[in-house]
Order: sequence, then C-alpha cells, then structure tokens
Amino acid sequence: MTQYPISQIAEIVGARMTGKGTDTISTPLIDSRGLAEPKGVLFFALTTDKDDGHRYIGDLYEQGVRNFVVSREDLSPGDYPGATFLTVPDTLAALQSLATYHRSTLKYPVVGITGSNGKTTFKELLFQLLRPHRAVGRSPRSYNSSIGVPLSIWGLTPELDLALIEAGISAPGGMDLLEPIIKPNIGVLTHIGEAHQEHFESLEQKLDEKLKLFRESDLLIIDKDNELIRSGIKRAGLRCKVLGWSKEDPTAELFVERLTHEPSHTTITCTLRGQQRSYRVPLLDEGSLQDLFLALVLLSEVAPEVAEDQGVFEKLYPIGMRLEVLEGVEDMLLINDTYNADYDSLRIALSYMERRNIDHRPKSVILSEFRESSNDPAGLYRRIGELLEVHDLQNIIAIGEGLLPYLSVLGQGVPYFASVEEFLAGKPAEQLGGHIVLLKGARMAHFERITNALIRRVHQTILDVNLSRLASNLNLYRAHIPKGRKVTCMIKAFGYGVGSYEIAKVLEAQKVDYLAVAVSDEGKELREHGIKVPIMIMNPEPSAYRQMIRYHLEPNLYSLSILKDFIRTAELLGEHDYPVHLKWDTGMHRLGFELREVKQVLKVLRGTSAVHVASIFTHLSVADDPAEDAYTRAQLDLMDKISEEMHAGLTYPFLKHALNTAGSTRFADYESDMIRLGAGLYGLSPLESHPMGVEPVASLRTLLLQTRELPAGATVGYGRKGVLTRPSRVGVIPIGYADGLPRALGNGAVRFRTEDGTLVPTLGNMCMDTTILDLTDAPLATEGSTITIFDDTLPIARIADASGTIDYEVLARLSMRISRHYFSE
Repeated sequence: MTQYPISQIAEIVGARMTGKGTDTISTPLIDSRGLAEPKGVLFFALTTDKDDGHRYIGDLYEQGVRNFVVSREDLSPGDYPGATFLTVPDTLAALQSLATYHRSTLKYPVVGITGSNGKTTFKELLFQLLRPHRAVGRSPRSYNSSIGVPLSIWGLTPELDLALIEAGISAPGGMDLLEPIIKPNIGVLTHIGEAHQEHFESLEQKLDEKLKLFRESDLLIIDKDNELIRSGIKRAGLRCKVLGWSKEDPTAELFVERLTHEPSHTTITCTLRGQQRSYRVPLLDEGSLQDLFLALVLLSEVAPEVAEDQGVFEKLYPIGMRLEVLEGVEDMLLINDTYNADYDSLRIALSYMERRNIDHRPKSVILSEFRESSNDPAGLYRRIGELLEVHDLQNIIAIGEGLLPYLSVLGQGVPYFASVEEFLAGKPAEQLGGHIVLLKGARMAHFERITNALIRRVHQTILDVNLSRLASNLNLYRAHIPKGRKVTCMIKAFGYGVGSYEIAKVLEAQKVDYLAVAVSDEGKELREHGIKVPIMIMNPEPSAYRQMIRYHLEPNLYSLSILKDFIRTAELLGEHDYPVHLKWDTGMHRLGFELREVKQVLKVLRGTSAVHVASIFTHLSVADDPAEDAYTRAQLDLMDKISEEMHAGLTYPFLKHALNTAGSTRFADYESDMIRLGAGLYGLSPLESHPMGVEPVASLRTLLLQTRELPAGATVGYGRKGVLTRPSRVGVIPIGYADGLPRALGNGAVRFRTEDGTLVPTLGNMCMDTTILDLTDAPLATEGSTITIFDDTLPIARIADASGTIDYEVLARLSMRISRHYFSE
C-alpha cells in the first residue's frame, strides 16, 4: 500500500499547509461518492467545467475525512476543527505532481500503453499472461486520463516486478501532461484509428501526439505493417529500439505466417525471434489477436519464459471490463464482476455497489479465491478483510478451498463453501432475497454459474446498456454549453427503450436538474423506486392530476383549459406554489400556448396562489437542419418575446428553455437557463456529424437457435420469399418483429454479425418471434454462438436506414421481453 505523511505531500506539491498536518495518507479521493473509510483519505477538490469539488468538503468532513487539497483561498480551516488543508493554485496539477514524484521512486520497468483503442484489452491480456510468472501492477480498468493516470501510478507499490499503465488522450497537448507522470521504460502502441478524432486535424496529428509518450523510452512495440505508424516514428525522431509484429515481413520479431480459425479457438503459426512457434488461443476477433501479437513481442523481450509457456495461452479468456447490474430472483439486485479478482478491482466494485444502492438494500458480497494476485496471500486477504469491514456488509460469502485458511481475516463468521455447486445447493436465494449482491470472482472460479442460477430472467436476446457512456454523453453536453446552465434529461418511452429506472438512477447521481417522462404513470414508478430528482410530465392527463400532485410530479401545461383544470385540482388539495411548466408554440404547431394568449395566461396565474411557473419552454422543429436555421432563429426570437412579456407580468423568476439535443449542439450560444437532452444522451445524434463525439449506450445481441444445410432452389420462410441460389447453410435467431425489429429488415435488407466478424444477411420474410439468416459464408457460426444486431461498430443507423425510419425509433420500439443488462466500465 502506498503511504506518505501529509507533511511530505505538502512539500512535494508545493502547498501551503494549515491544520494539524500529522496524518499519513494512503488513499487519494476525487469523487465524494466513492468514500468508504475516511481514515488515510486525502480529498482533492478538483474544479472542472462540470463541477467544483469544493462543494463536497462539508459533506466529507461530516463523514470523517480530515485531509483536503484545495485551491480556493476563501475557505476557512477554522470551520473544520482537526482538519488539514493543503492550498495550491491547481488541485489537479497537485495530484499529477504527487504521482510524478511517486513514479520517480519506483525501480522496476513501467510499460506505457497508448493508441486510439485497444489499450485496456491489451493491458488485461498481457496481465493474464504475466501474472503466473511476475508480480505485475496495472491501471485499474481504463484509468488512462489526466485524472486516471495519477491514480494508477499512486497504486503502484515498491515490491512489483513490472507495471502496465494506460495513457488516453482526446486532444492535442494531452500527452505532454501524461508522459512525465508515466515515464515509461517500454512503450506499446496498440492501434491508430478514428476514435476520439474530433479534436485532431488528421490521423497523423493524433499519432504524433501519442508518440510523445515514448520520448524517453528504451523500447517501443508496434504493428510493423502499419505504414502510418512507421512514418510517424521517423517523423518523431524517437531514439528507442523499435520491435514489432508483421504478416508481411519475415524479418520482423514476430512474423505471423498463418491463422487457423476454429469455432472457439484460433491457432497462430508464427516465427518469434527466429523460432517456429504455434499458439492455440481461445480468441477469435482480429482486435484480440492483434493485442496478442503485440504481447508476444513484448514477452520475448522482457519475459521469454512466458512466451514458451503454451499452457498460459490456452487459458486466456476474453476481457470483460464491465460491472453488470442484473435483476435477480427473490427481488435481488446482482452486480456481476466475475472477470478478475484483485484488490484494486474489488475496491472499485465495492465503491460502485455503494453508489448503486440508492434504495438502501442489505449488502452482500460473494468472493472467490484471489489467485495469483499477490505473493503474500495472508497480507492480501488481511487487506481485503479491512476493506470489507468498512462497507457494513450483511453477508460475506467465501467460495473456494484457497480461502479456507483466511476466513478469520475476511470477517466474523464468514460462511464458507468449497465450490460453486456446494454454494448453490444451499439455496442461497432464500438468504439473499432483497439484497444487493456483488459477485466478485476470478474467471477460473466460474461464478457465471451463480449468475445464471440467481438471475431473474435468462433471455437469449439481450440489450446491453453502458451506463458509463450515458454519464459521459451527458457531461460532453455539459462541457459544451455555458457553465451553470441546467439540464433536463428525457427518459420517456422507457428511457428511449433502454430502461427508465436504471437510467434515472445514473442521471440522479450525476445531479441533473430535471428528468422528463411522457405520462404520470412513468413518473409514479420512478418515485416508487426512490428517484427524488424533479420530474416533468410532458403529456399530463386530467385524470392523473391528483396522482401527479401526490407524487410531486410537475406538469407541462400547454392550453388555457388544462391550466385552469390543474389549478382547480391544486386548489382543492390545498396546494400552494405548486411548480408547473408552460409550453409555448413558436413554430412546431403541435402543442402549446400562442403569443396572443400571454395576457390571458398571466390573468389566470395572478388569480391563484396554488401554482407558480417553474419554467416556460418551446420545442424546436428543425434545429438539426442547417438549411432551416432562419426558421429556428425565428422560433428562438419568438420565445424571447414571450419570455419578456411573462417576466413583465410575473413577480417571481422562472426558467426559460428551448434547446433540444440538436439545438444544444448547434445553438449553444442561445441565452437560456436550461437545455433538454433526448436522443443525444443515448448516443443517437440527430445530426449527420456530431462535433462532441457522443457514443451509443446500447447494443443488441442474440444467439443462434439452430442451423441447417439446404440445397440450391430451396425456399425459406413465410411466402417462400427466401429463395436459395446455391447450396446454403441457414440459421434462426430468436428475435422478430414482435420484439421491435422492423419487418422490412427481411429478405437481405440488412446484415448482422457473427462472432468471427462475418456479416450475414437476413433470409426470407421476418417472422413475429424469429429471423432467418444466411450463414453460408460464416462456417464458424454454430448453434449457441452470438449474433450481434447492432453495437458500436455495427451502428443502429443501418437498421433505421434499411427500414426507412430514424435510429431512436428503432431503439424505442424494442420489446419489453428483450432482457436489459446494465453495466458500467
């Protein structure tokens, strides 16, 4: 564990220290929600365009934190007896300076990893290969930013043999901050592509920026077949030794001669440092295989004995960097983190469980052995026990013979099971019903069997929802609009099809100002699930007014009749200053008051104290179309005129908002108090090109139910529309138009992807519950293998284009019988 006296930290970062200054620091904290145990914590009050960490000092002090790094001079340490304050000009720079100093104390090699994508998967693959032979430290998950890198470096302890650290940048100048912190002895460049390209003029500019990480490195590992990379290295004038892999150059350190694909494995025939080798690995996709090629070159240089250990390659597993949230039996909530087992990932998972547990369920953790995570298992399990103790867990359950000697340090009376089978035989659902349960196990522990036994519904068709991307998309918009402007997030239509409750919890944690749903029942359900953020009802019905007031849901009122009706209900229930929102028609001509009605609206409002106007707003009809900008500006001008008259007639302030997703992107300079985010929040941009790089939050996958061989001339499906022109292999997937896929997608209108990356067309008419695929060109697609409908690299827009609609209609139409799996990266 890394530890420094706070007085030494003050000296390292050049801080002015006030307070007692006697504590020893073991944990830097940047997010107040991640606090578990206050002892040894040093909170860095980071100030960004999105938030100001100084706002949380009082709350953290109340929870026992006594050490703070701040940049505001107006704070009074006297208000916090017993606390220590380190005052610096820039708190993030202080965190980075502390990490830079700590890096200078480490005596072992550090591997710096960068690229457009593949950084995390390469790092985790290399970690799998090295850990049976070396003590290896690494960045937690994808901690590769100007904040994540310092935290990663802090976590490196002196006794390691090697460290693997990621570096991610999204704009010019980013690597100048990270390189002095990481100071890699060895560099790995994974891949250069279009990801995060929006702030770079060209791929060459982005490559030049990334290569800055290796200015002082001794060794660099690359793809030698990539001319862009080779040219960039010459342009950068790097002095380090450059090694790499190639499919074209037999003189490369790793020459890949042949790849032989099987349904579940790939055999690599290659020459490594002049020696013929063959590796059989359970990896299929090209990205994972290229990660492995880079790893082989690196291993041949720093750990050649690992490259000769065929067994470790056969045991590789695909990298999963996600925490899934799943509904369990008996009202359980499962957090599935069964991809690796080490102290850092456990700490992150426990912190995530604390933040996710907003409905205050009893907390339980099921642990496997933490194999190969430490050369000192007794010390490791003692630290794990201390970590578990501060999280006030109802149950700690240990599974695996390797845990038996350490039960006493994990907690008092920890139940122990020798195997997963023994645990499941004890009917755990009866004990864990209603709990939030973290499943934290190494891959070889096979905790997926526990997940399968405890999950409430197991579907073959699954919509995966990336909650981390949802938060990231939100904050991209926040950074784009003027600071201080409020945000309403649209989660109507079951959160655009991805799930309103889980989405609402994430957005509430991100401190959005409003959620908006279509009807009162949607708002009621959110309230019953514990959502406390203000909720706007966009289409209120008179029959639901009492329900809305009971659950404190704020209606959008758009005509004099419904305004009067709602006021009458509010008066009957004795309400005073109940918040309402008034919608104005400035050109959409759908719903809304008109400019000529302002005086009548004001007269009604001045005649009651039961309601008050929380906001006035309008809806832009063509904000996504540059050819219609004059119309949009006219709408905004009319909204300003309405606002002026309303302000003149009311004695209290209210919010004005008009910008939707497209408007917030293209008209961010418009003077308003709040924006409303809809499709963009889910990574579905209404614009042809999006300048902020939002990412889709949802991907849809299913399984092959059955395959069969058919002769040329056979027909497939209803109406015999699928006519085979060659001997063919066809397959069936369990998703059809009743699940929300447009029926127009049949007869080859769209292609889906098999596990090995082959795109296969639909065949014949789509059915209500199934779709037939032509698998003739995908021999590795077998019964039970995954078929991807859409994801990052197979955009949902393809489905929308093929069916003549828009992408967010496709997403919103997905049936409730499709299982939603939620995860955070």
